[in-house]
Amino acid sequence: MTEQSTSRSAVWVKAVVALTMTVLALVATTGAAGAATGRDFSAQARGLGLSGAQAESLQERADAYLAGTGGTQVAANKIVLNGGAGVLLLALPGEPRARDLDAPRDTRGPSAVPCPSNYVCAYSLPNFTGDQVILYYCDTLVRITWNTTGSWINNQSAVDHAKFYDRNGRLGWTSPGGYSEDRNAPWAWVWWLSAC
Repeated sequence: MTEQSTSRSAVWVKAVVALTMTVLALVATTGAAGAATGRDFSAQARGLGLSGAQAESLQERADAYLAGTGGTQVAANKIVLNGGAGVLLLALPGEPRARDLDAPRDTRGPSAVPCPSNYVCAYSLPNFTGDQVILYYCDTLVRITWNTTGSWINNQSAVDHAKFYDRNGRLGWTSPGGYSEDRNAPWAWVWWLSAC
C-alpha cells in the first residue's frame, strides 16, 4: 500500500507540474501577444458609453495616427507623440471636440479657448473641432496627417510663433505671435508643425 500511495503521489505531482507549466506557457504567450499588439483600450472606450462598433472605430483611427505620426497610445483617445513633443487627442464618436479623458470635466461647457495657455494646438476640422494636436516644444517637428480644412490656435506669448512646414521640411509659413488663430486653415500643404 505504501508503494501505491507513493506512486499516486508521484503521478499527482507530475500532473500539478504539467498543469503549472501549461498555465505559465499560456500566460507567457498571452503576454507576448499583448505586447505585440499594444494595450487594449476597448474597456475604457466602453466605459465611456461607446458601443463595440464605436470603440473599434476609435481604435482604428488611433492606429492610423500611430502609423502616420508615431508615438505611444496611452488612453482610448490619447497618443503621446514621439519625443514627448505633445499629445494627440481624438474626438470621441458623437462629440465635436477632442478631450483628455484624464482631465476633470468642466461642467460649465466647452472652453472659449480650447487650447491650454502657452501651447500651440492644431485641429483636424474648422472652428477648433475634431481631433486635436497639442504641442509643447519649440524646434520639434510634429507630423500633421490631415488633408482638409482645419484650424489652429497659437496660445503662447506674443514673441512665440508657430511654424508650418511643407512635405520637404521647408518652412512655408510662420504664424503671428500668441494669441493668434485661424478657424479655417488649409492643411493640404502642411506636413509638419512646430510650436515655435
